[in-house]
Amino acid sequence: MKAAGLFSGGKDSLYAMYLTEKQGVKVEHLICLIPSFSFPSPHAENIDALKILAESMKKSLTIVDLHKGEGEFVEALKRLEVNALVAGDVFVEQHVSNLEKICGKAGVDLLEPLFGRKTSDLFYEIFDSGFKALIIGVDVRYLGEEWLGFTLSTETANTFLSETKDVDPLGENGEYHTIVIECPLYPKPFKIKSSEKIIVKDRRYLILSIYQSCETFLKQSKSVDVSR
Repeated sequence: MKAAGLFSGGKDSLYAMYLTEKQGVKVEHLICLIPSFSFPSPHAENIDALKILAESMKKSLTIVDLHKGEGEFVEALKRLEVNALVAGDVFVEQHVSNLEKICGKAGVDLLEPLFGRKTSDLFYEIFDSGFKALIIGVDVRYLGEEWLGFTLSTETANTFLSETKDVDPLGENGEYHTIVIECPLYPKPFKIKSSEKIIVKDRRYLILSIYQSCETFLKQSKSVDVSR
């Protein structure tokens, strides 16, 4: 079976692909959606970083602008000639039902390996599997701006959960967004070269410049530390 994976660069989408590939399904293509929200998406704003992540995994990247309608999404799936779409939804049923409709029109199966799982269990499972993710967006109505740039990992998981008890562990309600900088799907970890903080009403997000750690680069450049 050949699949395409919905790809935001975030922990949920990448972990869903990781689990799917462990089950023997090859995720050859990535699809990044540009949402038609009235507010910016931290993931879409970091499209240049997502291109670098996709290239490192040797997977093709298709960008679908939903401002043009869901038909663009359907046609993209048809062009890729895949059997299935992999997504990282956990408990938002409307997301799943919308994707089921899209996949039905495209004639592909929908694979949702995380759906219905307990978010606190998944949180630990993701980071215990070798994932590290940088928080690139927060909604300050729910999560303090001080968490912007914080690196989630197996070492920091307990700290994050103990200090953010009123927030869903995975940020499933939009409390925060991440970009994965290290995981088993990458040949090498990524580091942050630079970052720019953007403020839009209740939302704060980072636009990142990333690179894969190597001795040559470190001799030429000084990385910017955006950790907490």
